[in-house]
Amino acid sequence: MPVKKPTARSNRKRPGRKQLTPARPHGPLTHLSIEGFRGISRLEIDGLAPLTVFTGDNGAGKSTALEAAFAVYGRTTTAWIPSLQARRGLAAFSKEGPSYLGLFYGSSEIGSAVLCGRAKGKTKLRLEIRLAATGPQTVVLEKGPADLYNLAKQAPTLEFRAYKNGKLENPSALVWTFTPPNRGELEPRGGKPSHPRAMFQHPSGGALGEEESDRYGDVREAGRDKVVMELAQSIDPRIDDIEYLQTTRTQYFRAKLNDGRTLPLGMLGGGVANVFRFGIDLAHVGDGFLAIDEVENGLYHRRLPEVSRALVTARKHFGTQLMLATHSHEALSAIVEAATADDPRQFAVVHLRRDSDDLVHATVIPGPDAKSSLEHGYDLR
Repeated sequence: MPVKKPTARSNRKRPGRKQLTPARPHGPLTHLSIEGFRGISRLEIDGLAPLTVFTGDNGAGKSTALEAAFAVYGRTTTAWIPSLQARRGLAAFSKEGPSYLGLFYGSSEIGSAVLCGRAKGKTKLRLEIRLAATGPQTVVLEKGPADLYNLAKQAPTLEFRAYKNGKLENPSALVWTFTPPNRGELEPRGGKPSHPRAMFQHPSGGALGEEESDRYGDVREAGRDKVVMELAQSIDPRIDDIEYLQTTRTQYFRAKLNDGRTLPLGMLGGGVANVFRFGIDLAHVGDGFLAIDEVENGLYHRRLPEVSRALVTARKHFGTQLMLATHSHEALSAIVEAATADDPRQFAVVHLRRDSDDLVHATVIPGPDAKSSLEHGYDLR
């Protein structure tokens, strides 16, 4: 059987491909309110900046705060729920129905969460998530005997209500669909499918693949790839270009190096792939929102200053609101240095802590104070 000749997809000038359009429906979030979401019963954070870094002990709520901000910003679609549940190891999809355990504070029994945000310009945003009264699940019958027991099963519907300045923007829902004998999936209903206004990224979320290839194609066609290359070069200066190689048997990103060699991007290390993904997603959301959890993952500490400067430059270039979470003192120091050197008014650190009553508290440290604290030896983590 003949093997298809490898082709490198530059993704430029592909017919029928839509140009990227500005994604931001409002200014950056300055205030976030969380009620009954994940492990946070109630939390108010005021003083969020275009570049915000969350710090705190394990279990303090850093990832939850990132997820909440991401959900408020990208509230016009339900597509984010399955991916975030899966990242938490909570995607229990089976013939028994979906599991939302952990999505709501305490347990899925509570069945409601309210996330609110306030953006620059006094825009008020609100997202209500609740488990609707249990009703009959959708069952798709295929050829062969049906599992009659599961025909009578009940499954919850996850309902969303998104508001902007008190006006309902769109009702939407996730409904469980079961196909005997053991296949089920969540089906989005309603909402506004569109170019993503917000994205959530975890650097250990897996290898680069077709999704990144499609986004990279959009970015290149829109002429935004120069900044992506600069980010990749901040961690490996040998890179001249990156392209996507596709054959009938495999597909992967490969890097063209300035010494003439061409190597799979993965051979340059996980940190290179992570930073390349940062660049793709920043360029893709444009002047929208990007959250990155554990931003230091896979990065050698000596590369953190260069990567941080490139991230700050890219964020400013696209006008993206960028929220990060980190455990690393080296990463935090590098980000603070890069952000305050650019514009300390555009930066803040949010320190989260959980008390003995399981309540989460936030201390917001503006950019200039964050730098001064580090210079005087305070550990902001």
